[in-house]
Amino acid sequence: MSEIISSRANPKVKDTALLSKNPTSERFLIEGFHMVEMAFSAGCLDEVFATKNPGFSGVKTTLVTNEIIKKISVSKNPEPVLGIAHLPQNKPLGRRILVLDRVQDPGNVGTLIRTAIAFGFEDVMFLPGTCSPLNSKAIASTQGALFVANLVICESAEIGFEALRLSGAPVIGTALQGAQDLDSLTISPERGIALVLGNEGRGISQWVRERCECLVRIPMANIESLNVGVAGGILMHHFRRTYH
Repeated sequence: MSEIISSRANPKVKDTALLSKNPTSERFLIEGFHMVEMAFSAGCLDEVFATKNPGFSGVKTTLVTNEIIKKISVSKNPEPVLGIAHLPQNKPLGRRILVLDRVQDPGNVGTLIRTAIAFGFEDVMFLPGTCSPLNSKAIASTQGALFVANLVICESAEIGFEALRLSGAPVIGTALQGAQDLDSLTISPERGIALVLGNEGRGISQWVRERCECLVRIPMANIESLNVGVAGGILMHHFRRTYH
């Protein structure tokens, strides 16, 4: 450890505090021991700020006061350890892909990344209009899963769908109207699957809808729809059992 910082006016403190507003895939802020530990295990942890040495060997660690932790953190009651991390390098798309089309709530985005990893959807594609996975609330909601996932952020829907075409996975969209019940869907497991989830209020876009091989809905009674995070969990669990 090369520094001990106690001044809120320290340039390094000010620069780090801005990361929550200006994150990039190469440099963003993470909070809490569990999140920092996940980043360390994935080889994505670049620097640590803590009130005492957390023991991440080989990672630059700066000791700071609790006041500095509060200055940098976006949490009301932060844990006494923060980190600066980067995303893992992108990999080719695999056989199970989650595609997010204009999902806007950061809590939903983070939850879906975490759920995707739990059910074997290691590739998560972000079409334009979707909340960034580097939003501070989204990061927290992943509980570290963003360091395991292959996050593919697309500049355009066309680029995303070209990548899906090259992967060979059939694109299955979700909709309330004009869709078949999930239980009746029959596709070859060997082809894999790209599951598209849409905006919380409007669903998938018409452009995306027209490019899906088929549309599915979750059979349910008494209510019309589910939260996209809940729906995504049900769908991914189904496809985990069916397409493995």
